[in-house]
Amino acid sequence: MVLVSPIIVHAALLARLAAPYPFTVGETLRYDAKLGYFPVGQAVVTVSRVAREQGTDAFVFSATGEGGPPGWRVRYDATSWVGKGRFASLRFRQRLEQRGRVEEHRYLIVPDSARYREEGVAGDWAAPQNPLDELAFLYYLRTAPLQVGRAYSLDRYFKTGYNPIQVTVEAREPVPMPDGSQSPCLVLRVSTRGTAMRVWLTDDQRRLPAQMELPLPFGNVTLTLAGQQAGGAAGQ
Repeated sequence: MVLVSPIIVHAALLARLAAPYPFTVGETLRYDAKLGYFPVGQAVVTVSRVAREQGTDAFVFSATGEGGPPGWRVRYDATSWVGKGRFASLRFRQRLEQRGRVEEHRYLIVPDSARYREEGVAGDWAAPQNPLDELAFLYYLRTAPLQVGRAYSLDRYFKTGYNPIQVTVEAREPVPMPDGSQSPCLVLRVSTRGTAMRVWLTDDQRRLPAQMELPLPFGNVTLTLAGQQAGGAAGQ
C-alpha cells in the first residue's frame, strides 16, 4: 500500500534542507537521449555558480538539451536561480526551439511576497510558499528523505494551477552508471495534471539523477547518465 502524508512529510522535507546539499558548484551531468532504442540527442545539467539574487546567495542551475527525430528537432535551455538557505526559486528562464518556432519565458519569483511575474507580460500572479520551478524541483528532490512505497504531495510549483505535484517512490532498482558499474536507484514517478515523468535517483548520499524518462510531443525520451564531473566541497 502507498501511504500519502502530505503535511507531516512535507515538513520533514523542508527540515532536511538545513543539511549539506548532495550537489556542489561545478557538478556537471551529461546525458544521452534515446527514443526507444534510437539515439536522438544529448543533454547537460550543471550547478553553474553561486550568485547574488534578491539580496541572497543563490545557486544557479542550468540545463541544455538538443535532439529529436527528423522533423522534430528540439533545443531546450533553462536557467534557475534558487536561494541557498531557503531553497526557493528566485528567477527562472527557459527557451524552447521546436520545428522552427522559438518560445522564451523569463520569470521573476519573489518568495517573500508569494508572487511571480513574467517579463514583458502585465500583472503578477500568486505563488506558493517556497516556490520552485521545474529545474529547481529536480534538485529539491535530491535533498528529500524519500522512502520506497511512500507518496508525497507537494504544493511548491511556482505556477499554482499545477499543484499539487505528486511524487511516488515506486521501487528501488539498479541502473547502469557511466563507469560500467550499477547503482541502486529510487524510482520516482512525478505527476501533475495528467502528465508524468520518471526519475531514477541513486540511493546514496549523491542522489544523482542516473536516468530520466520525459514525455515529449514525439514520444517518451529516456535520458541516461553518460558522464559526470564532480563539483567542489559539499554545500558550496
